[in-house]
Amino acid sequence: MSAVRQLLAISVAYAVGVLGALNQLSEVTNFGPNPTGVRAFFYRPPNVVSNPALIVGLHWCSGTAQAFFSGRQYADLADTLKTFILLIPHAPDSGGCWDVHSPETLARDAGGDSLGIASAVRYAIANYNVDAMRVFATGTSSGAMMTQVLAGAYPDLFAAVSGFAGVPFACFAGPSMWNGQCSQGQLSYTAQHCGDLVRAGYPGYTGRRPKVQLWHGTA
Repeated sequence: MSAVRQLLAISVAYAVGVLGALNQLSEVTNFGPNPTGVRAFFYRPPNVVSNPALIVGLHWCSGTAQAFFSGRQYADLADTLKTFILLIPHAPDSGGCWDVHSPETLARDAGGDSLGIASAVRYAIANYNVDAMRVFATGTSSGAMMTQVLAGAYPDLFAAVSGFAGVPFACFAGPSMWNGQCSQGQLSYTAQHCGDLVRAGYPGYTGRRPKVQLWHGTA
């Protein structure tokens, strides 16, 4: 098959969603501090470059790591480009939602689900030769909320993040997994207050912060 036909075949497969990942998710345990029991699944495409980027994919409430892996095209793209590997964490909550509310998860290295994810990222950098300057996170709904948490509490770990239908850092802060005021748009914060909340996630940090892309609405 010519290069043009191969490119056309790949494009058509992406359009209709028929490509299948060449390998399966592989779970890694004992990857570092993980107080809430986040599960870490990796996808490493065959013949990936020696110093790959890392994309962290975060599922939605009621979702799973496998659902994210099967329902998105990241693995197919990884197989095609061979320039990055995937980390797809699995939330320990029985409802499949991420802890984006507790004081621990909103603070660097203090605990919560965010620490487990950060530990898995650090594991990938140390053990899979991941380029530490090319680590990215993306998620949908609860996963988008966790994306914001990671950007705020671990800004030095991520080059950029992208959230689909999420809320700002610490908007869900409170005693339970759900925050009705935030979800219904009843909280109104100034830019200064939002910035103060983010800066409190990693007190004293003055380094580069990740670029942020936000998506809302319908197509």
